[in-house]
Amino acid sequence: MDPKAMEEMMMKAAAPGPPHQRLQKLAGEWNATVESTMDPSQPPQKTTSVAVITTLMDGRYVQEVSTGEMMGRPFSGMGITGYDNLRKKYVSMWIDNFGTGIMTSEGTSDASGNVINWTGESPDPMSGKMAKFRMVTRFLSDDKHTFGMFGAGPDGKETKMMEITYERKM
Repeated sequence: MDPKAMEEMMMKAAAPGPPHQRLQKLAGEWNATVESTMDPSQPPQKTTSVAVITTLMDGRYVQEVSTGEMMGRPFSGMGITGYDNLRKKYVSMWIDNFGTGIMTSEGTSDASGNVINWTGESPDPMSGKMAKFRMVTRFLSDDKHTFGMFGAGPDGKETKMMEITYERKM
């Protein structure tokens, strides 16, 4: 293959497209209401946090930095999300001060582009192994979106672990 054709293929693979534009709409400051469930037999714990989302690398990625409280302790986390043109999937990583591992996930959107269904894995401190989970991001408007996370409960059945509602600071 000639160098010019290779360069064109690389440029096409690196070009931001509609999925990246969808992610760019997340840029801004958000108030987040968090409902987390550690024990499915108990009501969810409700907390609030603040998220600042910025675009990176000419709009190819977004970075979220969140601060708040979880389980009565200060919480801070950071994630990077993008869309991989070659794999045709959304990709994400998350780190926070509640662990030392990196949570990774990938997802696909529905036909509307307003729902992303994710699957991933994260280090599980209880088992010492990687735990699988799924997540759902729903874009309700340019000023509101939700994020739900589901994983295995104590009985091994899927349960909702967390739901975050983001509302743009005006």
